[in-house]
Amino acid sequence: MKIREYVMAFCAVLAMGCAGVCAAGAENAMQCAVDRFSSDSTLRYASVGICVMRIDSATIVAGHAAEQSMITASTMKTVTSATALEVLGKDFTFGTQVYALGEIDRHGTLRGNLVVRGGGDPTLGSRYFADRSDFVDSVVAAVKHAGIRKINGRVEVDASLIPYPPVSPRWMVEDLSYDYGAGCFGLCFADNVITVSSDRSGEEPTDFIVTPGIDGLAVNSRVALGDKGDIMPVDYVEALMDYDTPAINLWGGTYRSEQRFSDTFANPVPHRLLLDSLCRALKAEDVNVRGKNIDIDELRDVHLVADYRSPQLPEVLKSLLYRSDNMFTEMVLRAVALHDDGAATAANGIAKVKALWRSKGVPVDALFMYDGSGLARNGKASARFLCELLRSVQADSDSIGVVFSSLLPLAGVSGTLKSLLAGTPLQGKIALKSGSMGDVQCFAGFYPAENPQYTVAILVNNYSCSRKTLRRNIEKLLLELFSE
Repeated sequence: MKIREYVMAFCAVLAMGCAGVCAAGAENAMQCAVDRFSSDSTLRYASVGICVMRIDSATIVAGHAAEQSMITASTMKTVTSATALEVLGKDFTFGTQVYALGEIDRHGTLRGNLVVRGGGDPTLGSRYFADRSDFVDSVVAAVKHAGIRKINGRVEVDASLIPYPPVSPRWMVEDLSYDYGAGCFGLCFADNVITVSSDRSGEEPTDFIVTPGIDGLAVNSRVALGDKGDIMPVDYVEALMDYDTPAINLWGGTYRSEQRFSDTFANPVPHRLLLDSLCRALKAEDVNVRGKNIDIDELRDVHLVADYRSPQLPEVLKSLLYRSDNMFTEMVLRAVALHDDGAATAANGIAKVKALWRSKGVPVDALFMYDGSGLARNGKASARFLCELLRSVQADSDSIGVVFSSLLPLAGVSGTLKSLLAGTPLQGKIALKSGSMGDVQCFAGFYPAENPQYTVAILVNNYSCSRKTLRRNIEKLLLELFSE
C-alpha cells in the first residue's frame, strides 16, 4: 500500500472512532456537533472558528480553532455596540444644536446667521425613525417660536465635528458609492443616501438626476445607451464616489428599452441636503432668508434656538443591529471616540474599544479592528474573543441597565435573521448578529434569547460551497447544539 493510501485509510478509521466516542457520551454532544460541521468536505479549504461558552462559568464547552482570528464581517458591530453601552451609557443621545448668531430685533429680524451645528447624529431625517418629530420641521418651529421672521444673513451648517475623510481607508473602493458604504459626517441627514435615476419614457432621454436635488452635487455619466443585441461593455450601471468635487461618477451600460433606471447611492454631501431642505422649509413658512454676507466677528449675540436629541442609545443600537447599518455603527464608534474629549476618529474609537475590553480581561490581542462595522475586509477577531465580549456585556446587564441580548435579532423572526431557522425549534429562541461578505459567513450571539446560558460565535472564511448550502449547514449545527 502506498504511503498516501495508508494515511487516508488511517484517517478514515480515526474518524470512525471519533464518531463512536461522540455517540457514547451525551456530555460530548456539543463538541461532536462542532467536529462534524468543521470536517465537512465543503469546508476543506476554509478557515473555521467556532466557540460555545457557558455564560455563568466562562467555560468553553465546544470549539474549533476558537482562538484563531478570522474576518468577522458585520459581527464586528457587536463589538462597537457593546463598547458604546459600556462607555457612553444607556441614556446617551446624540445632539444637534441650532443657534441664532446676532441680534434679534423687536420686528423679528435676526441681524446675523442661523447655524446648525452637527453632533454626529445618524438618525437625523432617517427613514428608520420616521415616527419621531421631523428635524427640519422641528427647527422651523423653533425658529418661529424664537420670534424670528426674517434672517438678514445666511443659514449655515457646521459639520466639522467629524474630520476628513468620511470613509475608512480600509474600505474597498467599489463599496464607497452605495448605500451600505455611506460616510460619516458631523451632520448626517436622511441616512446619508440619495436616489439617482433617469427616465427615457418620453421622446427624449433624460440625464441622470439626484432626488432630492442637491445644490453643487454633480452627476457625471459615462453610461452607454444601446439596444439589445448591441455589444456593450456591461449591461448595468456602476458608480464611483468623488467626495472632493463632490460628484457621483456613473459608468457602464443600459438598454434603451429599459425606460427607467433608479438606484440608491451614498450621499457625499448630506449637510448640503440638510441645508437645502431647511431653506426650502423656512421659505414655505414665510421666514425670509436674505443671504447677506455678514462678518462672523460682528455677531456678538448667541441664542440657542433648538437642541434636538436623538433616540437613546439602546434604540439606536437595536436599529443598527437589526438592519446591519454600517453608517450608524461608524457614527456610534465616533461617539465612543469623542467620550472624554477625544478626537472623533475611528482610530481613537478603536483604541478605546481595546482599552475597555483589555481592562475586563477579554483577549483583545485576537481583535484586529479597522472600523466599527466590519466592512473592512481585514477586520478580524477570534470566535473566543466574540464569546468572551458578549458574555462580559451580558454579565454587566444590571450595571449598564440594558440586556444586550435583547438588542439582537431573533432567528426566524426579525432583522437580518428573518429566514434563518424559520419553522424550526430554534425560531425565536436564539439571538444572533449575522455577518456576510464575499466568501465570509459569520454569526455571533446568545442561546436562549431570553435569559441566555451560552454565547456562541461561528466564523467561516473562504468556503467552497454556495452560501445557501453553508447557511443550511450552520442551521443544522445550531439545531444540534441547542435544540432540547
